[in-house]
Amino acid sequence: MQQKSMMAWLAWGVALGFALIVAGERVGGLLANSLAVCLPAAAAALLLAGPVAVVISRTEVRGRGPAVALLAAMALVPLHVVVAGWLAAIGDFGWGPALFAGDGPVRGWVAGRSGAAALHAVAATPLAALLGVAALESIDRRREEQALVEAPRRAVFFKVTLSEAAPALAAAVILLAVVAATEIAVTDLLRVRTFAEEVYTQAAAGTLLGVGEDSGGAVRLAAGVAAMALAAAAAAAVLVGRLAAPRETPGRDARGLVFRPAPRLLAAAAAVVLVLLCAVPVGSMVRTAGLVVEGSPGRPERVWRPAKALAAVAAAPWQQRRELTVSLTLGGVVATAATAAAAGVVWGVRRRPAAERLAAGALLVLAATPGPVVGVVVIRLLNRPLDSPVWWIGELYGTWFAPGLAQLLRITPIAALVLWPALRATPDELLDAARVDGAGRLRRLVSIVAPGVWPSLAAAWLTSLAFSVGELPATLLTAPPGWSPLSVRLLSLLHYGVEDRVAAICLVLTLGYAAAGLAVARLLHARGDRR
Repeated sequence: MQQKSMMAWLAWGVALGFALIVAGERVGGLLANSLAVCLPAAAAALLLAGPVAVVISRTEVRGRGPAVALLAAMALVPLHVVVAGWLAAIGDFGWGPALFAGDGPVRGWVAGRSGAAALHAVAATPLAALLGVAALESIDRRREEQALVEAPRRAVFFKVTLSEAAPALAAAVILLAVVAATEIAVTDLLRVRTFAEEVYTQAAAGTLLGVGEDSGGAVRLAAGVAAMALAAAAAAAVLVGRLAAPRETPGRDARGLVFRPAPRLLAAAAAVVLVLLCAVPVGSMVRTAGLVVEGSPGRPERVWRPAKALAAVAAAPWQQRRELTVSLTLGGVVATAATAAAAGVVWGVRRRPAAERLAAGALLVLAATPGPVVGVVVIRLLNRPLDSPVWWIGELYGTWFAPGLAQLLRITPIAALVLWPALRATPDELLDAARVDGAGRLRRLVSIVAPGVWPSLAAAWLTSLAFSVGELPATLLTAPPGWSPLSVRLLSLLHYGVEDRVAAICLVLTLGYAAAGLAVARLLHARGDRR
């Protein structure tokens, strides 16, 4: 296991070095700029999530189950919606800067690379907490029990628990950094040039992949994408390997290190982080949605009215009904296709170690590919001239098939991640009995496996729908003219500031994502009960 981890990190280092050397001065600088934003953001997110992860995995505080469900719901909220909430708090004209500005001009507290890193950090904290819990649960607790005989609990936590979980925690940082590096919402709003942002800009201008004087653009782009994709693949291999590694001792189910009672300072820090992550963005959007201008013409004053906030939230779905209808319709189709594709891939490689590793690697690389790159690939695939042998594919270009295909490529790995444990845990005895009765592989999947794993199928579909409605980088490039998806429309509105209409629709989306996240958590819990 240690050898595999070392090889995975070696692959990541070689890929990154290759990318920075081959990329040249411009693309290499953009990759370095991405690292300067995303690595500090990932590390800060894990530090913020640390108390939450420790309380959930190493204490017996009540409410740990609801906390995990809350984190799962928050992790589903799209980045641009989270950013809207925080910009309403600490951005230009936010209540935080206004509170200290007095009568002077109000300037936001987030700008440049530091501001982008801060917004990425708070947005990634829920996912970082879930990864932190997974990392702390990946160690063999028998070693903790043996160390507790000779050392106090705090010493065991730092010398054994954190030491054992260090590879998984480092892998979590890399995963979080790659996820941040593939997004453009924050960098686009704050005008920070990164690799993914440059890919989107050049793709929108039609100068990507070697057009013009930069004849090596294709190689440079491939190098950058390879660096991020292999980084995510190597980090995920370390994390998954730690979670799936068999324990050599019979004490696998040992309780290990558990703080009883939980340290008050640690529990308070975890509570503060959870409250801030929810209260600051949501409360700021509620405040923004309810602001009205009152007072005399010479001295106008912005006042918050609850009736105005309720009216704005109630009217938001109708005001954005066209964009919302487009997003939900496209999301339903993509979610169904992604769930079916993920189930087919996972089922096709089940119990075949070599095929499983190959499929997992391909899905990880696909998931780590920046969204603008996926959009460019879809455009080049569908934009065929009339004299091409496959000219008929060009008929699909400029239709909703393009963003649907781009989203399918980005979301299928996520659906596979949800379905993989359930499909692998299906008892072989049932499948062998069905095979003896003459049932083929597809028939066994539809008639035997699917009824037994329906909670996971429903969770995968809901997760895919949530990601489809919030998907922005690839959809921004591939959406046809006419009605825009809601994610594209929101990004356009955010460039003009977080006003009451934007805050209201973001509140509606936050409530919807919270409901979806809680439903997914409940379905996955039901899967565990059934198993």
